[in-house]
Amino acid sequence: MCRDQFFSSLHSGDRTPIMLCANHVSWMDIPFIAVAIGWRNYKIIAKQELLKVPILKNSLKTSKHVMLDRSSRRSQMNTFKQGVKYLKDGVNLVTFPEGTRSRDGRMGSFKAGAFKMAEREGAPIVPLSIRYAHKVQPIEYVWPVRPGRSIGASIHIGKPIYPEGKSDEEVMKLVWEGIAKNLPESQKPSPGTPVAVQ
Repeated sequence: MCRDQFFSSLHSGDRTPIMLCANHVSWMDIPFIAVAIGWRNYKIIAKQELLKVPILKNSLKTSKHVMLDRSSRRSQMNTFKQGVKYLKDGVNLVTFPEGTRSRDGRMGSFKAGAFKMAEREGAPIVPLSIRYAHKVQPIEYVWPVRPGRSIGASIHIGKPIYPEGKSDEEVMKLVWEGIAKNLPESQKPSPGTPVAVQ
Protein backbone atom coordinates (compact mmCIF):
# COMPACT_ATOMS: atom_id res chain seq x y z
CA MET A 1 0.00 0.00 0.00
CA CYS A 2 1.40 3.42 -0.92
CA ARG A 3 1.79 6.16 1.67
CA ASP A 4 -1.27 8.22 0.69
CA GLN A 5 -3.54 5.17 0.42
CA PHE A 6 -2.40 4.03 3.86
CA PHE A 7 -3.07 7.32 5.62
CA SER A 8 -6.38 7.79 3.79
CA SER A 9 -7.60 4.34 4.90
CA LEU A 10 -6.41 4.88 8.45
CA HIS A 11 -8.13 8.23 8.77
CA SER A 12 -11.31 7.38 6.88
CA GLY A 13 -14.29 8.69 8.83
CA ASP A 14 -12.26 10.55 11.48
CA ARG A 15 -9.06 12.46 12.10
CA THR A 16 -7.70 10.41 14.99
CA PRO A 17 -3.99 11.16 15.48
CA ILE A 18 -1.56 8.25 15.36
CA MET A 19 1.76 7.30 16.90
CA LEU A 20 4.35 6.06 14.41
CA CYS A 21 7.05 3.83 15.93
CA ALA A 22 10.27 2.84 14.19
CA ASN A 23 13.46 0.91 14.79
CA HIS A 24 16.48 3.19 15.20
CA VAL A 25 19.76 2.55 13.37
CA SER A 26 21.04 5.90 12.05
CA TRP A 27 20.73 9.67 12.18
CA MET A 28 19.15 9.22 8.73
CA ASP A 29 16.08 7.64 10.30
CA ILE A 30 14.52 11.05 10.93
CA PRO A 31 14.80 12.41 7.36
CA PHE A 32 13.74 9.00 6.02
CA ILE A 33 10.59 9.11 8.16
CA ALA A 34 9.93 12.71 7.12
CA VAL A 35 9.85 11.58 3.49
CA ALA A 36 7.61 8.60 4.34
CA ILE A 37 5.10 10.72 6.30
CA GLY A 38 5.06 13.60 3.85
CA TRP A 39 3.25 16.83 4.70
CA ARG A 40 1.21 15.47 7.62
CA ASN A 41 1.38 17.29 10.94
CA TYR A 42 3.66 15.38 13.30
CA LYS A 43 6.13 15.82 16.14
CA ILE A 44 9.10 13.59 16.91
CA ILE A 45 9.86 12.42 20.44
CA ALA A 46 13.64 12.65 20.40
CA LYS A 47 16.37 12.42 22.98
CA GLN A 48 18.11 15.61 24.06
CA GLU A 49 21.43 14.48 22.55
CA LEU A 50 20.08 15.01 19.03
CA LEU A 51 20.42 18.74 19.57
CA LYS A 52 24.17 18.16 19.19
CA VAL A 53 23.74 16.93 15.60
CA PRO A 54 24.36 19.87 13.20
CA ILE A 55 21.85 18.85 10.52
CA LEU A 56 19.07 18.20 13.07
CA LYS A 57 19.51 20.80 15.82
CA ASN A 58 17.80 23.79 14.20
CA SER A 59 14.93 21.85 12.65
CA LEU A 60 14.11 20.04 15.91
CA LYS A 61 14.06 23.26 17.94
CA THR A 62 12.28 25.44 15.38
CA SER A 63 9.57 22.84 14.74
CA LYS A 64 8.96 22.34 18.48
CA HIS A 65 9.52 18.61 18.53
CA VAL A 66 9.45 16.87 21.92
CA MET A 67 12.93 16.62 23.43
CA LEU A 68 13.51 14.04 26.16
CA ASP A 69 16.29 13.91 28.72
CA ARG A 70 16.15 10.31 30.00
CA SER A 71 18.30 11.17 33.02
CA SER A 72 15.68 13.61 34.30
CA ARG A 73 12.41 12.45 35.84
CA ARG A 74 10.99 15.93 35.34
CA SER A 75 11.85 15.80 31.63
CA GLN A 76 10.15 12.40 31.35
CA MET A 77 6.95 13.76 32.93
CA ASN A 78 7.02 16.88 30.76
CA THR A 79 7.53 14.74 27.66
CA PHE A 80 4.53 12.61 28.57
CA LYS A 81 2.32 15.67 29.15
CA GLN A 82 3.48 17.37 25.96
CA GLY A 83 2.98 14.22 23.90
CA VAL A 84 -0.52 13.67 25.27
CA LYS A 85 -1.38 17.30 24.51
CA TYR A 86 -0.19 16.95 20.93
CA LEU A 87 -2.37 13.86 20.47
CA LYS A 88 -5.36 15.66 22.00
CA ASP A 89 -4.73 18.50 19.54
CA GLY A 90 -4.72 16.09 16.60
CA VAL A 91 -0.96 16.03 16.05
CA ASN A 92 0.67 12.72 15.08
CA LEU A 93 3.68 11.54 17.11
CA VAL A 94 6.83 9.74 15.94
CA THR A 95 8.94 7.77 18.39
CA PHE A 96 11.89 5.38 18.47
CA PRO A 97 10.94 3.03 21.32
CA GLU A 98 14.44 1.48 21.56
CA GLY A 99 15.55 4.86 22.89
CA THR A 100 18.91 4.86 21.09
CA ARG A 101 20.51 3.80 17.80
CA SER A 102 21.47 0.17 17.33
CA ARG A 103 25.24 -0.40 17.28
CA ASP A 104 25.04 -3.25 14.75
CA GLY A 105 21.85 -2.49 12.82
CA ARG A 106 19.82 -5.14 14.65
CA MET A 107 16.64 -4.12 16.41
CA GLY A 108 16.94 -4.06 20.19
CA SER A 109 14.61 -4.02 23.17
CA PHE A 110 12.05 -1.26 23.70
CA LYS A 111 12.13 1.05 26.68
CA ALA A 112 9.31 0.20 29.07
CA GLY A 113 6.44 2.66 28.87
CA ALA A 114 7.22 3.77 25.31
CA PHE A 115 3.54 3.75 24.32
CA LYS A 116 1.89 5.27 27.39
CA MET A 117 0.90 8.41 25.47
CA ALA A 118 -0.85 6.44 22.72
CA GLU A 119 -2.52 4.18 25.29
CA ARG A 120 -3.72 7.18 27.27
CA GLU A 121 -5.41 8.73 24.22
CA GLY A 122 -6.38 5.53 22.41
CA ALA A 123 -4.26 6.49 19.42
CA PRO A 124 -3.45 3.78 16.86
CA ILE A 125 0.24 2.79 16.81
CA VAL A 126 1.78 2.24 13.37
CA PRO A 127 5.00 0.17 13.09
CA LEU A 128 7.64 1.54 10.72
CA SER A 129 10.45 -0.81 9.65
CA ILE A 130 13.51 1.17 8.52
CA ARG A 131 15.74 -0.89 6.26
CA TYR A 132 19.45 -0.26 5.71
CA ALA A 133 19.58 3.37 6.89
CA HIS A 134 22.67 2.38 8.91
CA LYS A 135 24.46 1.58 5.65
CA VAL A 136 23.65 5.04 4.31
CA GLN A 137 25.02 6.68 7.44
CA PRO A 138 26.82 4.26 9.80
CA ILE A 139 26.66 5.06 13.50
CA GLU A 140 30.31 6.21 13.62
CA TYR A 141 29.83 8.81 10.85
CA VAL A 142 28.48 12.35 11.19
CA TRP A 143 27.46 12.57 7.52
CA PRO A 144 25.96 10.04 5.05
CA VAL A 145 28.56 7.98 3.19
CA ARG A 146 26.43 6.57 0.32
CA PRO A 147 23.05 7.17 -1.35
CA GLY A 148 20.11 5.16 -0.06
CA ARG A 149 18.94 4.04 -3.50
CA SER A 150 22.19 2.24 -4.18
CA ILE A 151 21.59 -0.21 -1.30
CA GLY A 152 17.81 -0.45 -1.25
CA ALA A 153 17.20 1.66 1.86
CA SER A 154 13.46 1.95 2.50
CA ILE A 155 10.68 2.17 5.08
CA HIS A 156 7.86 -0.36 5.37
CA ILE A 157 4.63 1.01 6.86
CA GLY A 158 2.94 -1.70 8.92
CA LYS A 159 -0.67 -2.22 9.93
CA PRO A 160 -1.96 -0.06 12.81
CA ILE A 161 -2.21 -1.55 16.29
CA TYR A 162 -5.06 -0.34 18.46
CA PRO A 163 -4.18 -0.22 22.18
CA GLU A 164 -7.74 -0.20 23.53
CA GLY A 165 -8.44 -3.27 25.65
CA LYS A 166 -4.80 -4.41 25.63
CA SER A 167 -2.23 -4.38 28.41
CA ASP A 168 0.97 -2.37 28.09
CA GLU A 169 2.91 -5.63 27.64
CA GLU A 170 0.58 -6.79 24.86
CA VAL A 171 0.89 -3.49 23.00
CA MET A 172 4.67 -3.55 23.37
CA LYS A 173 4.92 -7.08 21.98
CA LEU A 174 2.60 -6.40 19.03
CA VAL A 175 4.50 -3.28 17.96
CA TRP A 176 7.88 -4.98 18.45
CA GLU A 177 6.80 -7.90 16.29
CA GLY A 178 5.19 -5.55 13.75
CA ILE A 179 8.47 -3.74 13.19
CA ALA A 180 10.72 -6.81 13.33
CA LYS A 181 8.84 -8.94 10.81
CA ASN A 182 9.39 -6.42 8.01
CA LEU A 183 13.12 -5.96 8.61
CA PRO A 184 15.76 -7.84 6.58
CA GLU A 185 17.31 -10.83 8.34
CA SER A 186 20.46 -8.82 9.11
CA GLN A 187 18.39 -6.32 11.12
CA LYS A 188 15.98 -8.61 12.95
CA PRO A 189 16.51 -8.88 16.73
CA SER A 190 19.13 -11.39 17.84
CA PRO A 191 17.69 -14.58 19.39
CA GLY A 192 16.89 -14.07 23.07
CA THR A 193 16.48 -10.28 22.82
CA PRO A 194 13.82 -9.21 25.33
CA VAL A 195 10.90 -7.15 24.03
CA ALA A 196 11.28 -4.48 26.71
CA VAL A 197 13.75 -3.29 29.35
CA GLN A 198 13.55 -0.62 32.02
